[in-house]
Amino acid sequence: MILDFQNVSYEIPNGELIYHNLNFKLFENEFYGVLGKNGSGKSTLIEMIMGMRKLTEGKILVLGEDPSIGDRTQKHRIFTVTHDMMVPGFIRVKDMLDYYSFFYPRYSKEIEKQAAEVLEIDTNRKFGALSTGQKIKALLCAAFAARAELYLFDEVTAVLDPKSRRNFFKFLNKFRIYHSCSLLLATNIAEDLERSVDKVIFIDDGHKILIKDVDALDKLFDDSPEQESA
Repeated sequence: MILDFQNVSYEIPNGELIYHNLNFKLFENEFYGVLGKNGSGKSTLIEMIMGMRKLTEGKILVLGEDPSIGDRTQKHRIFTVTHDMMVPGFIRVKDMLDYYSFFYPRYSKEIEKQAAEVLEIDTNRKFGALSTGQKIKALLCAAFAARAELYLFDEVTAVLDPKSRRNFFKFLNKFRIYHSCSLLLATNIAEDLERSVDKVIFIDDGHKILIKDVDALDKLFDDSPEQESA
């Protein structure tokens, strides 16, 4: 089991209850999209898995470990890319990639090269000279090269141009064939999930989680009565 939510509740500091009694599991080689309206809690869900949010109740296990514990032994099996990650601007992309390779024992320079070519990233450029979309693509190169077992991608596709989005999903789907891994991809673009994930974690207006098949995507934002959660 890769990810296990056990009766998880989360309340933000001002007292608003965001999640109540969440229970779901993610297994090896499963790809899940995380979808919901703005403010529904997609990024909060990712941050809970990262250990950045203190739970009100319950437990989350990521690769068998509590993500809030600092001395975890499984960090090298997880790679997170978010839209607001900070990298010093003076660092060249190739040096950033070398930095990540130090922490991921399965890191592949060959995959790094392939991803950089597909995503059209010049690794000699300084990170601060890149556009927002280019920065995300550079981080995605590191993610793929790391050959992690669990990927957490939070709103990474929204800043990519159409060609880059297409190339990203093409590479992701090919990568999955040869490298066993699991994925949570949080996005506001439902179409991104149609041919790239197995299930959709849909967060409704009441922060209730519904786990649905991909073929139900076109109905998730209907105003019809809620369907029962999994």
